[in-house]
Amino acid sequence: MTVPIPQSEYAEIFSCLRNVRHAGLAVSGGADSTALMHLAHRWRAAAGGSAPRLTVLSVDHSLRDGSADEAQWVADQAAILGLDAAILRWDAGTIDRRIQERARFARYSLMANYAHANGLDALVTAHHLDDQAETVLMRLGRGSGIDGLAGIPRSGQWAGLAVLRPLLDVSRARLVATLEDLGVGWLEDPSNEDSRFERVRIRQAIGKFGAIGIDPAALARSAVRLRRAREALDMAASAFLGNEASVNDVGYGQIRTGAFRHAPREIALRALAKMIQTVGGRINPPPLARVESLAEGICSGDETSRTLGGCRVVPDRQDILVLRETGRTALETMVLRPGESGLWDNRFHVSLDAVCRSGVEVRALGERAYGHVRARLGAPINLPAHAAEGLVSFWRNEDVLCVPTIGYFAESGEGRGCAARFVNRLAP
Repeated sequence: MTVPIPQSEYAEIFSCLRNVRHAGLAVSGGADSTALMHLAHRWRAAAGGSAPRLTVLSVDHSLRDGSADEAQWVADQAAILGLDAAILRWDAGTIDRRIQERARFARYSLMANYAHANGLDALVTAHHLDDQAETVLMRLGRGSGIDGLAGIPRSGQWAGLAVLRPLLDVSRARLVATLEDLGVGWLEDPSNEDSRFERVRIRQAIGKFGAIGIDPAALARSAVRLRRAREALDMAASAFLGNEASVNDVGYGQIRTGAFRHAPREIALRALAKMIQTVGGRINPPPLARVESLAEGICSGDETSRTLGGCRVVPDRQDILVLRETGRTALETMVLRPGESGLWDNRFHVSLDAVCRSGVEVRALGERAYGHVRARLGAPINLPAHAAEGLVSFWRNEDVLCVPTIGYFAESGEGRGCAARFVNRLAP
């Protein structure tokens, strides 16, 4: 019989939230995330004033009929518990083979934007022990290295926010048993039984591994042990970046070429992947095989510009320059009304002062507008070629009001209420 989680374990499970002021709980309505919501609520009630404020975040992904009702169900359940809740909506567009990957990125992006607009400093997800086991097997099948086989990290940083996973050592069975013990219902997602998806096939296969002595707990233990090795390598890569690299507030990064070529290959690969992830505003690092190919070219003296992870990587004898690039489509346009703030391109916290007379659009500046801005600024701007492609800027109609990161404000003064701050950092 599976034992529900007793209150005596709450403090240890949620110890990762000890220094958090305001956390967003990612809740879809499934058993895992519904358990997270109820457990976090009960822990907070027991902890009193020392616990953070909690807001439940639910995403209406529009992938199937009823998704809006499911998101509303989550908000209603949060309200019963006395928790704040927000429903975030995403237009999935064309359903293709990458839909799960796109949906995951969209969920995190929507939650991060909400967090920056509303003062949250952490996102909390319901990943658990069985998720960890499935992830390890999926990555084993792809020939992953230490990072992949170390599985889902217990905590991380993305878009200037802490990402925390307090249930990573708890099995799915215990979460379900806890809900049943509390008399709490949940929603069933039919995609969890759809064998077209890799994770579902892995989940179905794991049930047969017990006959050969492999179970989710054993796979999760392996992930924990590999995670220790990953953490040691990450510390070395962070030290390398601290000494040999920098990220400009404009949003591009540089790594010293000579140091990169002489660093142990594993450290160099991690440093390059982390730089691309930071500048590109991605929640996951780029694929290892592509980073390896890129690093091999750099170390062989190839100075060809390449794109990877939403970035343009430009190596030369002195520096490896990493710039945000627009790719096949333009970067997003965000509308800010007076008094609003948010996260633009998963890289910049942007805001508009409440005293401004009307709203603005936040866009990538682009090379053409950059020439106009440079001519009007009246002072030299030392930006690398192509850096303007991803430069954050504020517009009204077709007029550039300001580009705060390079100190440009239109003569009208209407851009003085606009602000932008690069939030990504190189720390692991």
